[in-house]
Amino acid sequence: SGLGRGYTVNVPLEPFTEDDSYNEAMNALLHPLVTFFAPDVIVSVHGCDTHAWDPLTHLKLTLRGIQKQMKMAHQLAHTYCQGRWVALGGGGYDLYRVVPRAWSMLWVEMSDQTLPKELPAEWITRWRPEWLAVREKEEAAQEVMGKASAAEDFPTTFMDRLEDFPAQPRRWHINKANHLTVALVRHLLVPSSVRHAFPTVQYRSPMTGLFDLLHLRGTATPSRIKGIETKAGEVLLRDFCPPSFVERLRPDDGLRTFARLPEREHMLLLGISKSPDCALALAYTHSGEIIGEVTLARGDSFWDGIENVYEVAIEVSSNWRGMGIARRLLAFALELDALEDMILFAIGLSWHWDYEGLGVTVHRYRQIIIDLFATQGFVEYPTTEPNVSMEPGNVLLARIGSRVDQRVASQFHSRLLSTPNLAHV
Repeated sequence: SGLGRGYTVNVPLEPFTEDDSYNEAMNALLHPLVTFFAPDVIVSVHGCDTHAWDPLTHLKLTLRGIQKQMKMAHQLAHTYCQGRWVALGGGGYDLYRVVPRAWSMLWVEMSDQTLPKELPAEWITRWRPEWLAVREKEEAAQEVMGKASAAEDFPTTFMDRLEDFPAQPRRWHINKANHLTVALVRHLLVPSSVRHAFPTVQYRSPMTGLFDLLHLRGTATPSRIKGIETKAGEVLLRDFCPPSFVERLRPDDGLRTFARLPEREHMLLLGISKSPDCALALAYTHSGEIIGEVTLARGDSFWDGIENVYEVAIEVSSNWRGMGIARRLLAFALELDALEDMILFAIGLSWHWDYEGLGVTVHRYRQIIIDLFATQGFVEYPTTEPNVSMEPGNVLLARIGSRVDQRVASQFHSRLLSTPNLAHV
């Protein structure tokens, strides 16, 4: 709560979650969350009570899945923190078969060594008798948790043998439930522009066709450029910005709402510009500073089954506010006739707003957003969408294109007021 809101992310995974589903969740969440948080150092805790043999939890990972988490932490450190990484131990209660191997693997990963295939013979000789002395007690504890071990003896290799881990009978149902939970967490905690830069599912849509048309050979494009006058001088607007153009620009130091650091914001914009299912419009100065952005990206899984639903997000640098840039940039980005075939929506979640920077209340900031989008035909809709419903300051705005089929519009209206459940997030 308070200033700490959003700094802790808990993901309730299903009992008996296995390697692939666990790491799918980590892949979908860690990069966007780390980008948004902008850490100086990665501190990771490598408990191994997630292992299938551990008597504490209901999870069913193997050391292959646990090793992927170590590699992910290593990659995040080098991608976002110049390699600064502090790795800690943690829980783990299969003290002979799992913990020593898991933490040895962590040291191998951190020190860039090659993991041996076989465990040292002298180590097996030393610790196998200790394990045999407590084997019956350990296996009884595992059975209580529904995790009876299939291994017949003490491990002799660093990696687990696949034959010791039979497939979970409910695997499909578990994986689906986890996927929906992760979608909800992403929508709740990750700002829209960050989600747009790290999509989890790729769709074929009208925006893809526009991208193919405009991004010829990925370099020069026929995207529009327009100049507008402000009290600080002329500002340029450009839509469907290609990666080669975004790379040449630099972010203004007040552009940090979504990614906290301007350089991270630049990385996000570059990722969005490369996506064939997104549109990126920028406001920038003649000196090459990005001062505003509008992104359009496919709606997340809450809107699955409804054709051509797109989310709009906008940000203007705190150094350039109060000059009418947001209104004119939004109008410019939404001028395309092709958007009349789409339903556009914008979600405002109050915990992402910089209302203190503007010196206004949450409710005043909410009204500013409503007024801004109203200039482009967006209206506020009541909704039971889980995240919007969490606080009264949150808001959902939408514009239904003039050529949207009535059947699709009806589906959209029904979804807005559907009973919230994980099947729609």
